[in-house]
Formats: sequence, structure tokens, C-alpha cells
Amino acid sequence: MSFLQQYSLKFTPLSPVHIGANETYEPGNYVIDDETLALHGFDSHAALAGFDERDRQQLLAIVGGKPDDTMLTKVQAFFHNNREKLIAHANPAIPVAKGVGDLYRKRIGQTAQHEGGGRRVINKLEIERTFYNPVTGQPIFPGSSIKGAIRTALLDKINNGKRADRNERNQELQQRLLEGNFHTDPLRLVSLSDAHWHGDRNLPAQVVNFAVNRKRKPVLLNGHLVQSQAELSNLTQLLECVAPIAYQSLHGNLTLHNTDSVRHDKHKLPAEKFHWTMKDIAEACNRFYVHLFNQELQILKDRGYADTVWLNGVERLFDNGLLQQMNAGKVFLLRVGRHSGAEAMTLEGVRSIKIMKGRGEKPDYASQPKTIWLAADEADTKNTMKPFGWVLVEIDPQTENTDCVDWLEKSADRWVTWQTQQNIRQQTLRKQATERLLIEQQRQAEQQALVAAEQQRQLEEQQRLANLSPIDQEIEAFLKTVPEPEWDTRLLQELIKGRWQDEDCKAVARKIKDLMIAADKWMPDFTGSNKQKLKFKERSQKVSGFLDG
Repeated sequence: MSFLQQYSLKFTPLSPVHIGANETYEPGNYVIDDETLALHGFDSHAALAGFDERDRQQLLAIVGGKPDDTMLTKVQAFFHNNREKLIAHANPAIPVAKGVGDLYRKRIGQTAQHEGGGRRVINKLEIERTFYNPVTGQPIFPGSSIKGAIRTALLDKINNGKRADRNERNQELQQRLLEGNFHTDPLRLVSLSDAHWHGDRNLPAQVVNFAVNRKRKPVLLNGHLVQSQAELSNLTQLLECVAPIAYQSLHGNLTLHNTDSVRHDKHKLPAEKFHWTMKDIAEACNRFYVHLFNQELQILKDRGYADTVWLNGVERLFDNGLLQQMNAGKVFLLRVGRHSGAEAMTLEGVRSIKIMKGRGEKPDYASQPKTIWLAADEADTKNTMKPFGWVLVEIDPQTENTDCVDWLEKSADRWVTWQTQQNIRQQTLRKQATERLLIEQQRQAEQQALVAAEQQRQLEEQQRLANLSPIDQEIEAFLKTVPEPEWDTRLLQELIKGRWQDEDCKAVARKIKDLMIAADKWMPDFTGSNKQKLKFKERSQKVSGFLDG
């Protein structure tokens, strides 16, 4: 038997999955189109590439102000008002729930509330990103998250519902159950790769939903249903999720390290009973998670929370042979990511969940949480919700689960249409942006050519002036102060006043003669009776006198 046994795992999200990346979309790096409910993330390069010079000047004027909430709201509004220019250079579209789009439209560029003292609180409209590949932007299920979920299931199977010492810490509990510390931890023999996106290119890889908090069981007070503290406070989260719309959309690998051929040393290797097979792992996961899954479905049905289309589809999937595949160890269920619920991360028998109460009150501890977080399209909805984090995992699948494919394809039809429309729209906007850029570049080139021509003219003028004699330079300086139609007349006046003598006098006279000839005024030999031409004759003769003298 090989030292390494590798299995191909293909993951199909059955409900929205959010695995935090410690990153957020903020209104300064995304816009949402009101009509199409499409989110486009962008970086500083897109912001610069999308705007023309006028836009950039407007943005610089905004960010050049006092760096406070007012400036940030103005930046938000500016990006929103110029969203089409940004979309052309932004990342591919991500769909957002209708309620998310409505919230964005109402709050973008606004302030949410005022705190004590009148201090304004800005609507940051942050959307928490799910874990993703920074190169492609597509989602990833980290191997650590998958392995953590498997670990919990294996620990629960080993513990088998036994109660633990209340003073025993989590690490101590795990070491006791696994009969080892870091060096002999049996999970060292199980390696999980990250699961990368391999979904249909015609489908969006992520969607943005609300995360809302609801009571798991009805609680009556004075004849009225009591809401959770989060619901009363209208506390919600905006989460980017991998949605249940694509079959086998993420692929990864699990590798088992086989130590049968290695001489066992209890100080270096895990106990032999913990050398699990792939089937052992699948059975442990199904034993733990299928029970929790059924419990959660029942809560959704009892409280009327469920998206009935989703609920009916997933129930049919389990009824049509999926459970048989699970029992055969070919398929297993996992729960991963945010809002998987405390029950999915704790062991039966030792489960002690902290229940927060009102301000100033001490928390309680119970074996079950009092509330549940659900994915919703609207923040205040009472139904049409889905749980978070459920994932179907197939081991070395040779054929498709046709029931799962049919279920997901029906729900994905509208997303294919939506994705196609967004791709076409973004391509159109990119084409328009390219055309605008070409026009802008041509305008800039023409402007640069004009500037260059003017610089060349000025240089040539400087060189011409430098080559002039002192008297010619003086004449040029004088003429700059006089309207062009009066050049000859004013020079003659200064000449008659005696401003120039000798050769300078003749140089000025020659300039006057040239100006008069150019203006068709030089008439020293005129013999007619036209009064104006007689004046020109008189001036011409005076200039000739200076030339002859």
C-alpha cells in the first residue's frame, strides 16, 4: 500500500457559505448598480483609468478637504454618481440581494445617525468578503476550515456523547480524546488542500446576502412573540457568500498518510486506532452533521423561516438516494464558515454554549443556542431564508448526482441570464470607455501640439529679436504698445518729434515706408484729388524727406 493515499474531493454548497477573509468591500472600492443589483469592486487604478481629467479634478477637490465623515460621504456619492465609468474598469459583477441594493441606494453618501453631542456616524456599508483567490477573485474553501470541520466530527465520534469534567479546557479535552499532543495528534496524518473554484463560467461565483438573527423557538411575552436582541436592534451583517447555485463548484484533495509500514513508536506516531480511512472520515462527518442538518431544517419549518423552494429542493435531494450514498461512505456532509452555529463546533455531551443576556446581566450557559443566524434577501424578512455553511462533499466521484444537478440548474437559470447580461453590459461600458479614452488622448495630443507650436513660435521670436539691431529692437518694443493700424502714424509722429537722429532716424523712416507700402498707403507721387490719398501723399513725402536727409 502506498505511503500516501490521495482522494479528490468535490464540494457543492447546499446553502450560502461565508468563510471570512479579514477583508471588506467598502464604498470607496465598490459600487452597486441600482437597476441590475450588481456589485463591482475596483482598485485605485480603475478609479484613475475610469475618470477623465475633469472627473479627477473634482475628486481631488473632494479628497483635498478636511478628512472627516463629510469628505467620506462626498467620496461615496461621487463614486456612485460616476459608477458606469468605474464599472468599465472594475472586477466582474457580483449579484447582491434586493434588500442589500435598496440599503445601498438609501444610504450611500448619507449618515446613518447622530450620536451624543450631535456627532455624525457615517454609513460605511461594509460588506465582509469570503475567502478568495487574490489573482482570480474566485472563492476558496481553505483546507484549514475543511479540516477543522472534519476534526470536530471525529472528536464527537470518539467522545460518543460522554460528559466531560467542567474544568477541563478544550485543548485538554482534545488531547485526552486523541491520546496525544501536537506530535502525536492523529489529524497530522490527514492533509487537506484548499478547495478552489471550478464552477460554471456562466454563473456568478459569489453573492451578497444579509445575515439576520432570529429566535430558534417561539417565546411569548404578554401574548406577543419575543424577538432576538439582534432583531430588536436591527443588527444585521452584509456577507459575501458562495451560493448554492453550482454543482461541484469547488475542488480539493484529501491525503492520508499511511504508516502501516513504519515501526510504531507511541512517542512519535498517533495511536493505531486513530489511523482513519477515508470511509471512516466520511462516516464520522455524516454521523455528526446530518443530525444537526435535520435539526436545523426542522427549526426552519417550525418557525416558517425557510425559503420553501430551497427547502423542498434539498429535502428531495436527500430522499432521492443521497442518504444511501452517504451510508456507503461515498459522500459526506460538512458545515463550514461563519454562522455555522455553536452546535456544529462543539461536541455532544460537553457542549456548553454561552448565552448572552441584557446589558448588566450575567450570561447563561446551555446545550443549545437560543438564536440562529440565517441568510436573507431582506433585513426584516420573516421567511424565505436559508441556513449558512452546509456543503456536500463527494469522494472521487465518477458520475454526477443528477438529482443535485437538476435542483441546482433550476435555481441557477436566472443567474445564467443575469451573468450574461452583466458581462455584455460591462463589455459595452469598456468599449465606451475606450472610445472616450481615444477622444481624450486625441484632445490631449492636439493640445500638446498647440503648446509645442506656441513654444516653438516663442523660441523663433526670441531668436529673431536677438538678431535685430538695437534700433530695430527699439522699434519692435515701441510697436508692441501701439494698435497695429496706427503703427506707421505713431512712428512718424515720434520721428517728427526728434526721438531718433542720424542713421537711427533713417532706419525708422525705412520701417515706416515698409509699413505704409504693406498697408497700401505709400503714395509720394499721387496726382489726384482724393482727400485721404492726399494725406497719404503728404505723409509719404515727409518720410522720404527723412530718408533723403
